[in-house]
Parts: sequence; structure tokens; C-alpha cells
Amino acid sequence: MVQRGQVVDTVRAIATIQREHGERRNRRQARWKYTIRRIGVGAVKAMLRDEFGIAFDDADAKPLPPVRHHLGWHREAGGGDRVYVGIMIPNGRVRDESKARYRSAIRAIVEEIPEIGVRVTPNQHLILAHVPAARREWIERTLATHGVPFNGQVTPVQRLAMACPAKPTCGLAMTHAERVLPRYLAELERAGLGDVDVIIRMAGCPNSCSRPPTAEIGIVGYGKNDYVLMVGGARDGSRLARVLYPRLGESELIEALKHLVRAIRDRNPQRLPAGDYLHQTSDAELKSR
Repeated sequence: MVQRGQVVDTVRAIATIQREHGERRNRRQARWKYTIRRIGVGAVKAMLRDEFGIAFDDADAKPLPPVRHHLGWHREAGGGDRVYVGIMIPNGRVRDESKARYRSAIRAIVEEIPEIGVRVTPNQHLILAHVPAARREWIERTLATHGVPFNGQVTPVQRLAMACPAKPTCGLAMTHAERVLPRYLAELERAGLGDVDVIIRMAGCPNSCSRPPTAEIGIVGYGKNDYVLMVGGARDGSRLARVLYPRLGESELIEALKHLVRAIRDRNPQRLPAGDYLHQTSDAELKSR
């Protein structure tokens, strides 16, 4: 646990350690977590204390908070008339599309209300903070004018779904992710399953940058147009999913997703959260028709 006054120094120290000890030739080992694993947690702590003068204590373990999507309107802490609004951004791409002009809408809002703060959530959505309560209706009209889905227009199956960029942006990707997940979600909605509350995450390779191994349903690209389908991760990230199907082609994957989401809705008499239901149900039962 780092003292507030040393946060910037700590970040600078970590960047320096990564520069000097990180893997600079092998991109697959270039991330900070691999540097920690290679030189050890104890060595990193010693360098921070001895070389950079960072004073910190080991933090006590804290329970993981519940996952929140932050979409819609919420009152800000501290009282007053300020609120914040969460806006769903598919896969984090703030851009103008044929039906929804996300970039233009956000630009119009922040230019009109300059005191607004913009935040990115861990689920790739945007939060517009410090909004005067009196401007709520104007912001909702602006979003509607630009075709941006808001509040009740965002189905539960979309709220926490996300994918990594994958092909063609990432050189490590084996399959598409960002480009195809919206189509898979649309298939679920066409099947009448859009109202099922389940976290689906998809990555284009086993590096799993979009965190599918902790999702309630995780999809990982592996091989040419093949996917690994995992189930049973905990909503708060405290449990890893298990592999249900080690290889599925795209058409098989879509049908498997429909079957699983339908099972969460129809075969879950205790109304368990999707991840808990999938974790407690055997592979054979999940695969049965």
C-alpha cells in the first residue's frame, strides 16, 4: 500500500524497473506481470524500497466488490446536485457508426458542458462525471439524436459483454473477437435471450486480454477460426472458468452460446447468478439438449 504523496514516484519507479528488467525483444513476455514473475515479488519490493525510496506496507486482503456496469444515471458521492451517467460503448470504440454516432454524441456533450469529466470503466464503457442534475434531460436528448442506445435500450446480455481488438489490429490474435462478438450477441437477442443477465467475454488468442477466463461464459480464439468455450467463472473474478468445449467452429459456437444462455434462463430453478449455475452444473448436463 503506497502513500498518496508517493503515487507518482511509484509509477515512475515501476516504469523504470520495467525498462531495465522487462523483456524488450519478445513481445509475448513484455508485460509487467511477466517481469514480476521472472524476477520475483520480493526483488521488486526491494528495488522499490532500496533504489527508489518508496515507503509502503503490505496491504491486507480485501473482499472483491460486486461487478457494476455503471450504465444509466447515478448520484455522485458527497451530496450536491451532481450526477454521473454511464454510456455503453461497444468494445470501447468511441466512433461514429451507421446507426449510432458515439463520437459525435460525446463530443457534443463535453463541448456543451465543459466541467464534465470523462472516465473509462474496466468494462470499456464511458462515464460522464460531474453532470449538473438540471442537464440530464438535455444529455438524454443528445444521445437519442445521435442514435446512442441508453438505459432501457441496452439489453442485459450486452451490458457487461466485451472483446479484445484481436484481428486485424493485434499481431498475436488467432481469430476475430471485437469484430464478431456484436454479431453473436445479436444472434442471442434474435433468439429471445437478450434479457438474460450473463457476462460474456471474448479474446482472439490465449493471452486473454479481455479476461474471458474469469467470465461467466468465456470465448478464446485458438487456431484458425476455432474457439475454446469456457463456463463458470465468478462474476467478481474470484473463480476461473473451466473448459466446456476445447474446439468449436463459429457456427457451432453460436449454437452452443444459445444453448447455454437458454439453460441459464430455463434450467436454473434457484435463479442462481449465471456463473454460479454454470459452475455447479456438470458438463454432461450443460451439453444435453
